[in-house]
Amino acid sequence: MNAAASRHRSCQVRSSTPSGRQIWTFQLTKTALTPAGETTLPASAPAPKITASQDWKALVQPQLHIAWLPADAVFIRAIQLPSGEPSELPAMVEFQIEKLSPLPLNQIVWTALGVPHPDGAQQTAVVTVASRTAVEEFLDAEVASGFTPDRLDLPLLRWWGQLRPEGSGIWILLEDSGAPGQGQSQGLAGWFIDGVWHELGLVRLPAGPEATEVLLQQLGQSAWAGEMEGWMTGIPPVHLAATPDQHGILDGPLGEWSGHPVVPVSRPEANRLATASAEALRAEPDSSLIPAEWATAQRQKFIDRLWMHGLGGLGMAYVVFLFGFLGLLNFRKYQVDDLRSEVSGMGINYTNTLQLKAQVAVLEEQVALRYAALEAWQAVVRTLPSNLTLTQLDFQKGRTLQLSGTVETESISAVTQFNSDLIKSQLDNQPLFARVKPAQINSKPGNTLANWSFDAELRRSDTP
Repeated sequence: MNAAASRHRSCQVRSSTPSGRQIWTFQLTKTALTPAGETTLPASAPAPKITASQDWKALVQPQLHIAWLPADAVFIRAIQLPSGEPSELPAMVEFQIEKLSPLPLNQIVWTALGVPHPDGAQQTAVVTVASRTAVEEFLDAEVASGFTPDRLDLPLLRWWGQLRPEGSGIWILLEDSGAPGQGQSQGLAGWFIDGVWHELGLVRLPAGPEATEVLLQQLGQSAWAGEMEGWMTGIPPVHLAATPDQHGILDGPLGEWSGHPVVPVSRPEANRLATASAEALRAEPDSSLIPAEWATAQRQKFIDRLWMHGLGGLGMAYVVFLFGFLGLLNFRKYQVDDLRSEVSGMGINYTNTLQLKAQVAVLEEQVALRYAALEAWQAVVRTLPSNLTLTQLDFQKGRTLQLSGTVETESISAVTQFNSDLIKSQLDNQPLFARVKPAQINSKPGNTLANWSFDAELRRSDTP
């Protein structure tokens, strides 16, 4: 198994027909494949829209998409080649593809499948050739319906791969064409002679009795080619897988042509063929019917879609963030405006409170000064010595007490004592005066009286 197979976690096999689409889903592990469901959709069902989540999920958990290519778009041949490694098979087929292809090489895509050979020195290669234009049209139609194939497969080849023939025989596998008498039958015809598939190709039969003539003509051409190449010496029995109506038309003529009774072959269920496709193609094939250019273009579209979805998601996240930020900003602005209004109201109340406090302070100061003047006068009267004469007692700015007077020259020391006693004056166990300046005494020679004066600063409530 190719190592690349392990990256797929699931697989879808899809069959698209004019009547509708059928999808089989499988879960993949490294060693097992488990059916996970089956879906049938009418042809008129709209294509599912690819979402961003699907793109990212496909990137993280890739899903393998296998589409069944209609048989009318391909050409199948079986050739004999020397044995070798499976990886060398495409290179060996490439040397003969020009002879095998019905179209120029630049107009085709092809793939090869190796089949065991009784002779160990040889191998049988089943080569499938398809028109590049037809394949690209089919792939584009699948993409338009919401399905991007990673692999292309033919259910007829998976049906043929499940055969286990013995001896020699002609195997004809016809697909169900639908309603009786309508459309064209397609199938695969192979010649298995002595354990080797010598001839393998598609057959297309018209509806009705004309199918017998067309089929016998194609078988006759294959028989003639086998005789020319030497691998056929007689007509072997015919093994036919067909509908009951097709058996009724073909059994008699095929038995008469081959000389053997026609052996009926059972038709496998579609889900068995889908399982076989998933098992066979879960690993990366050495060659593919999907053009490399188309696969590269789809991969680039997938990456571009991831980028667009990512940028779109980022843009939406940015828009959501921007609207959220603007909403939060407006809410905060509303809160700030509300706080400003509240602060403005508080500021007015604060200003009014300061005015009231100032008025109260003025009133208290007036009352305090009124009482302070009396207390100061009382202190002066109480401490003034009898030999001092007080000529002036004055208050300056409601705080400074100015005292002046006269004293006889022999009693000048009484001024100093008065100054000292005034400093010690108290009111309610607190100094009455904050500071008392030393007395200034002016005396003139020959005069018996001297002038004295000093200032005392009252202690106020705000004085430390």
